[in-house]
Amino acid sequence: MTRDELKNELADLKPGQCTGIHYDAYSELFPPGEPSEEAREASYAFAKTAGCVLENRREEQAVWFVKSA
Repeated sequence: MTRDELKNELADLKPGQCTGIHYDAYSELFPPGEPSEEAREASYAFAKTAGCVLENRREEQAVWFVKSA
């Protein structure tokens, strides 16, 4: 998955809907991945431009993008 593909997927979400990516994919999109503060800042900024907030679900080893209302 590329950032453009993720951006398109996020654009299709309705408020309250979400999509998640596993840490492996996250590290490819936002290197060096979790738990890097640099990666977190980049992904938060990316999510914001798509009208989403992030949920880092460590127990699932996934990051979820939740479309804001």
